[in-house]
Amino acid sequence: MTRKNIMLGTAGHVDHGKTALVKVLTGCDTDTLAEEKQRGLTIDLGFAPCRLAGNRVVGVVDVPGHVDFIRNMVAGAHGIDVVIFVVAADDGIMPQTHEHLHVLTLMGVKHGLVALTKIDLVDDARRSTVIDNIRALLAGTFLEAAPICPLSNITGEGFEGFFDALNQVVDACDERPSSGLLRVWVEDVFTIRGSGTVVTGIPSSGRLRLGDPLHLLPAGLMGHVRRMQVYGEEAAEARAGECVAMNLPEIDHLAVKRGQVLCESDAVPAVSMAEAELRVLGSMRGRVEDYLEAHFHVGTASALARLAMLEGTEMLPGQTQLVQVRLAEPLALVPGERFVVRANLPSSGQSGLTTIGGGRILGVSNTRLRRQKQWTLDSLTARREALDDPLRWGELMLKETAAPLTLADLTKRCFLRANEVAALVKTLQAGGRVMSLSGGAFAHREAVGQVAARILAAIQSFHAANPQRAGVTTEELAASLGPCARLQERAVASLLQAGKVERNGVVLAQAGWSARVTDRDQQLCDRITAAMTQAGWATPSAEELAAAVGELLPRVERMLRLLTERGVLVRLDERVTMHRDAVEAGQQVALRLFAQRASFSTMEFRDALGVSRKFAVPLLDYLDKVRFTVRSGNHRTPGLEARKRLTPAEGAGAPPARGH
Repeated sequence: MTRKNIMLGTAGHVDHGKTALVKVLTGCDTDTLAEEKQRGLTIDLGFAPCRLAGNRVVGVVDVPGHVDFIRNMVAGAHGIDVVIFVVAADDGIMPQTHEHLHVLTLMGVKHGLVALTKIDLVDDARRSTVIDNIRALLAGTFLEAAPICPLSNITGEGFEGFFDALNQVVDACDERPSSGLLRVWVEDVFTIRGSGTVVTGIPSSGRLRLGDPLHLLPAGLMGHVRRMQVYGEEAAEARAGECVAMNLPEIDHLAVKRGQVLCESDAVPAVSMAEAELRVLGSMRGRVEDYLEAHFHVGTASALARLAMLEGTEMLPGQTQLVQVRLAEPLALVPGERFVVRANLPSSGQSGLTTIGGGRILGVSNTRLRRQKQWTLDSLTARREALDDPLRWGELMLKETAAPLTLADLTKRCFLRANEVAALVKTLQAGGRVMSLSGGAFAHREAVGQVAARILAAIQSFHAANPQRAGVTTEELAASLGPCARLQERAVASLLQAGKVERNGVVLAQAGWSARVTDRDQQLCDRITAAMTQAGWATPSAEELAAAVGELLPRVERMLRLLTERGVLVRLDERVTMHRDAVEAGQQVALRLFAQRASFSTMEFRDALGVSRKFAVPLLDYLDKVRFTVRSGNHRTPGLEARKRLTPAEGAGAPPARGH
């Protein structure tokens, strides 16, 4: 037996013979509920395996046709790959025939055939008329060229041709890819004595193995798969498109309900809003007004929602518009999922719920969007075009964000497994579209370019507002960039490489920039530099400098900042500033101590400098900051920068003396 992970589904008007046809296909009666037996129609979804030519097994879902249970039909349609569209020869085309065809189209079904049932009840003329009517109905739809197979569930006439056609359609249908995170919309839940909770559903993506952890969303519960059946047989693995029953004893069955999602990761968000493209049926009567209350059907879930339009204030039959679906209750949704919307339209002149349209989810959020925001519309349009291309979607996620993303971040945005995301990023890097950053993060080249442009503009604005300063510090730049600051390092590197900016001491400046310093200010800078050089490690405070050079404190502080920006002075903390030569001399002292021992104490460093803790401690803290030393309690060990300058023999050092 070979399993092909696709799902067949029936669709059509009530009492047109769908369940009887499935019984012939599978040998199973999919009407399982007592109410179904009593009423003689399918209320809920029925699942069964079907064996085709070549000993292949596919799944079959029998969906209800009665108008009262159309929501269950939508729930079944989400998992269908091939539809058997059923029309009874005696009744012909009926109301739910139309509505089921609309739902199948909206749910993206691409393959199918037509079963013209109950031919034993009509003559040849009637059969021919109904076939012509079916062809007219299906014109321009995905079933336009589908084979129409007349048959009788009672006499068996026509089944040979039907099975031949079914095998051909199944052969032409590709299996569902098993890539991506495993996601299963919950179809049903029950308990088995001795085993506990059993949940059934059809994985829409990914694959499942025994022992795998599963998250129940949006409930936030987790359990492991103890046992598993695919089409009623014990299995060690299930794939997208197969009907699977999962034994999850760690999850209370009372916490599980249809419309929830089982996922291998908690990356799927539970949201109250979803951005989508909505297409209104051309056959709809009336108009859809902004903020219409509707029934939103996705997967096996159904929830009340408001349709907030993002481009206009109403929709007419056949129109398409970007909308935000505002849900009355949170659902676990991902981009790409198809949905159907049903509502009561007063403008149609009809009463009761009717299918008005559907579409695909483009994004999920918990933030209300405003109408006619061009950036939002452009972003959603780009998402729509990338939905079916994982590589393009991953690149778009990197383009959209102002901050770099790790592989874990991309897993949550692309809903792919870690190895799939890694391969995606590798491809984008090879094409030069994505850049790697520190900390295992990645950024799109365009995003880095946009941040670089903002940085250059910020530097130019800073120069205009502060002509007397040498440049802007990295901290000041980061404050002006906001969330984009995480791309600052890479963006600055690109600007430096392009020669558009340069480092002016410890600050960044536009290429060719020179601070506007008067002769008097430069003379004061020279006097301060001389005083700081002479002071060595026992550096004077700003107040002491002002007194020594006979200048006002604000002017001295301004020159201290300028000299610090030029890199002549180094600001160790709020109180202590040293000449760069004194800092380098302090590093040499540390290296000599490391040559004698593996670590040294603050007291030993202070004594080696011959100054008080007032100067020794800030200098040590600065050396920690620049990774020259590493603090461990009251001792310092060589940091990365110190190790680069130590010879192997010096780096060995002796252990610290006891008591230090």
